[in-house]
Amino acid sequence: MIAASRSIPRRRERGIALVSALLTLTLVTVLAVSYMAVTVTERSVSSNVHVAKGSLYAADAGTRAAAQELGNLGRAKLDSLISVYSGSGPIITQPALLFPSGDIVVSATSPRFDASATIVYADSVFSPTLQAYDFHYTVTSEGEVGLQGTRRVQASGVLRLSASRGSFADYLIFTDVHTSPAGTPVWFNSNTSFDGRVHTNGELRFAYQPTFGDLVSSVNSKAWFNNNNSPIELASTYNGSIDVPNFYGGFQRGVTAQTLPTDANRQQNAALGLAVTGTAPSNTTINSVLGTGAGSSTPPNGIYVPNSGGAVVGGIYVQGTVSNLALSIDGSGRQVYTVTQGATTKTITVDRVANQTLVQEGATNTTYAGVPLGSLYVRGRIDAMRGPARVSGVPQPGIAVDTRMMVTATDDIIFQNDILSQNYAAASSVLGVFSSGGDLRVGSSAPNDMCLDAFLITVKDADDNGEFKVDGYSSGSPRGTFHLRGGAATSYYGAFGTSDGSGTLLTGYARDFRYDSRGLIPPYYPGNTSYTSNLPTTRSLAWREL
Repeated sequence: MIAASRSIPRRRERGIALVSALLTLTLVTVLAVSYMAVTVTERSVSSNVHVAKGSLYAADAGTRAAAQELGNLGRAKLDSLISVYSGSGPIITQPALLFPSGDIVVSATSPRFDASATIVYADSVFSPTLQAYDFHYTVTSEGEVGLQGTRRVQASGVLRLSASRGSFADYLIFTDVHTSPAGTPVWFNSNTSFDGRVHTNGELRFAYQPTFGDLVSSVNSKAWFNNNNSPIELASTYNGSIDVPNFYGGFQRGVTAQTLPTDANRQQNAALGLAVTGTAPSNTTINSVLGTGAGSSTPPNGIYVPNSGGAVVGGIYVQGTVSNLALSIDGSGRQVYTVTQGATTKTITVDRVANQTLVQEGATNTTYAGVPLGSLYVRGRIDAMRGPARVSGVPQPGIAVDTRMMVTATDDIIFQNDILSQNYAAASSVLGVFSSGGDLRVGSSAPNDMCLDAFLITVKDADDNGEFKVDGYSSGSPRGTFHLRGGAATSYYGAFGTSDGSGTLLTGYARDFRYDSRGLIPPYYPGNTSYTSNLPTTRSLAWREL
């Protein structure tokens, strides 16, 4: 029997296998080491890139923070100058000295930067409603992330500080003297609830708990309090627990007086299509614009739409007393002004879509290109100003959604019916009514619970007291509530009605005055001497890395 043979590896083959294994292990080791080296290098490079970017971002943040600091510093100084501003000339009288000389340093630790800024005065811009001051600034900033990777940048630009001139349309209630023309005290009592700004150039009086939803201010540093019918004058916002007004917007005393306008020259010039300045036009100029041929004589009475070459060039101008001024909206949604003077009636229809003005007098119809400027000026009195008649007792709108008009008269203006804005909340319409030398009066034929959407202003002259008042306020039966949406600036606080000791209305109207908070101001509405600073703005001119 032959036994089976067994294969035995040769010594050389075992050596080759060992060498192969060692070579493979070495190759793997080299690859692993190479991979690790590459990974470490890439991480290092990536880290350096992130550090560099972070440092650059930190440096850039320094330029922005420094510009913001300059704006804050400038606005704080502008506000301090506004608080003592006299009302004429520039607010910043020495703009080159507004900022401290030398470097202004700003730094932070997260992100880490050190910035140094310089700023110099450049220029000023003035308009009737705005004062603006421009400054050139340069900021050098160094940013750093960690303990290495510092980057430096430089930015330059323009910083603008500005202040906007206020308007008498900023107020719900404004009085030059807070009494009646006869000197009778006017008290705000618990029935008073005003949601807009209230101001007087005089001194205010409070009884019990009136409510004010916005800022209240007075020139006088004190106020009178009823004190259970034993009036007391205090430099305070309340009188113990007896008279405690709700001042939700604060009560500032000792503020700068705001002077009511003394004329309506700007409104007159606008109606004529002349440059809107404070200088009164001469009769010669007025006659030339209106084409009356009257030379330097007083212009003849009439209702005019100033025009040239078939196009409207001004607003609406009336010489002499207007017996009726009616505001209405036609079936196409166009604003209509119907002006009556004696036996003459002109119907002026404003078509903003077609950019045309249609004038009808009797059987004569004239169409002009363009629409009137927002000034209807009456050199005289308006005996009746009204909107459409009520329908089933409901007031109807008379101011179209896109109408912005300033109605001005040199004498009394008498409201005889509701005047309401169409789609008030969403509309861009706004009405201003200005008596530059008379009173604003609610006439005896005005309806009960009358409604008026307008900003009103009236100033006293030699013959009138500059009041917004109700004719016959102290006689007859109660007439309900007068609803004003807008504001009223007057020389004196006019009388609207009478009430008994409990506040029950006996005659005239109760007041329901609400501020028009849509942010709209009638065109050519008088401004005042009050300025409010705006947010500073910066404009970048250059940026580079150092």
